[in-house]
Amino acid sequence: MDWQHIIYNVGDGVAHIVLNRPEKLNALGIGPGSNRQELVDALELADRDDEVGSILVSAAGRAFCAGGDLVGVAPAENAFEHSLFIEQLAAANARVRAIHKPIVAAVHGMCMGSGLGLLAQFDFVIAADDCRFGLVEGRIGHPGATEIVPIVGPAWAKFLMLTGEIISAARAEKIGLVLTTEPADELLERCAELARRLARMPREATVLNKATINDVADAMGRKVGTAIGRAHDVATREMSRMAKSPDGRLFDDILRMDGMDALKQARDQQFKGSWLRP
Repeated sequence: MDWQHIIYNVGDGVAHIVLNRPEKLNALGIGPGSNRQELVDALELADRDDEVGSILVSAAGRAFCAGGDLVGVAPAENAFEHSLFIEQLAAANARVRAIHKPIVAAVHGMCMGSGLGLLAQFDFVIAADDCRFGLVEGRIGHPGATEIVPIVGPAWAKFLMLTGEIISAARAEKIGLVLTTEPADELLERCAELARRLARMPREATVLNKATINDVADAMGRKVGTAIGRAHDVATREMSRMAKSPDGRLFDDILRMDGMDALKQARDQQFKGSWLRP
């Protein structure tokens, strides 16, 4: 296939998919032609390939994923349009979670916002020890925690969403957001070795055991919980247009009139630095 935003290759039984929009810090677009769409298509291609036993996902450039990329996406004007947007995100995540073969993610630099929702669909998330994670959109009134609640639990999901604080890889490991951390210069090879090991396992048993564990998690409430959460996300996204910075300006107006740098400056008026102790 003619990929525009990813790199795809297969070797040693592993399909390696690289997010390749380094100029955008691999922020995830949405809809036809986006890097998110290409990633999902590539995952499904690997899933159908009899030569592939496992899948490795990594990213080019300074970051795994800076969040969601809404450049070129028409602003939603009402609750129905917000609902359609949330449904698109949910459908993409569901397709990732439906992949039969195990997926290993090698996460470096940073992973923010929509990137965390994507990580929640993968089977093994390994982070570089200097990586950072966060749901900074919470600081400007947007939703984004639904997919991680079953992974980290309600208290940590609330902290990340309600404060918008950025946490370290060590903290992410402690709360279960990532499986483990590795030195940054060893990350990709360590993840590749895990993927190769998975590819050598009995193929049918691997697929069935993954399905068993996912089905148990769904029966314990993950599937219903995320469906309910998405309904609330629609309302939150609709109300985000009323979110104000400490100086009283609407965040939407700041972004529209003055750009992203001005939005970050306004957001930083809330607080700087982390409340969490090292």
